[in-house]
Amino acid sequence: MSRLLTLLWLAVPAFAADLPPLPKGVSSLGAIACDGHLYVYGGHAGKTHSYDTATVLGTFHRLKLDGGTKWEELPGGPGLQGMNLAAHGGKVYRVGGMTPKNEPGQPADLHSVATCAVFDPKASKWESLPDLPAPRSSHEVVVVNDILVVVGGWQQKGKGEKPTWHDTALTLDLKAKDAKWQNIPQPFQRRALTAAAVGSKVYVIAGLGAQEADRRVDVLDVSTGQWSEGPKLPGKDKEAFSPAATAVGGQVVVNTSSGAVFRMTESGDAWEKVGESKTKRMVARLVPHGQNAALLIGGALPGENAAEVEFIQLATKSSPRVGAVGK
Repeated sequence: MSRLLTLLWLAVPAFAADLPPLPKGVSSLGAIACDGHLYVYGGHAGKTHSYDTATVLGTFHRLKLDGGTKWEELPGGPGLQGMNLAAHGGKVYRVGGMTPKNEPGQPADLHSVATCAVFDPKASKWESLPDLPAPRSSHEVVVVNDILVVVGGWQQKGKGEKPTWHDTALTLDLKAKDAKWQNIPQPFQRRALTAAAVGSKVYVIAGLGAQEADRRVDVLDVSTGQWSEGPKLPGKDKEAFSPAATAVGGQVVVNTSSGAVFRMTESGDAWEKVGESKTKRMVARLVPHGQNAALLIGGALPGENAAEVEFIQLATKSSPRVGAVGK
């Protein structure tokens, strides 16, 4: 084996290629890496746009990333989709989400929830956190330093009721004794978006507005509460719906329904293509795996939901820059 091939082989974790599939194929789930484990919660296991109490799950599992061969079932909770997980201090946080109240075969009766909880792996149990000021789903949640940050989303109010689109981001100080949610006005109203945190900044990427898909990127500096504009997500407008993002090696990485994997440049003013997923997915999750790779988890495929956990090695040398601020 040549020295170059040896170095490339060593750069890829030996356990990355054979991660077992999810216990069940799901989309719109929560997923996060925390202390050497991959955690997944809930999600939608039914047909696209068909929701009921049987197909929206409240299951909770984890997989050891270094050599894990079997998913461990953990204490679950309410059936939820349209939410994500965040990790901080060795604990896993769950914020909001959507739950159906209709039984299978009945008209959809979909409700966003305000409940939040934190899972302590050492105690193997969930504890309640302060409720959101208003129910929220189809949003995103990340952690910046000790601050839990919620962006985007809407409130679904049940059968026959129009949803309310949220126009504020929320923050919760995880170090405070009697923490309360704080509002930060958003310069947008979008759901089915994604987000990633680097340093003090949260990059809120694409999603759906009240009228159409939007490839816009908004950047919140949590330390100041100020917003700025980032480079638009490359691709067609339809690819703005439910992309999956994370931070890998201190840079924002995103996968879209086209299969393309883009990384934001270090200067933060453009994107570069650094990979391609084997399967084109919507409403999936992306988590970092080492310093130059990511895992693509679950998601909606034509006619089914994905169970595969796909390892994506990111290119160290990228294609020419695509996209720029405001374009």
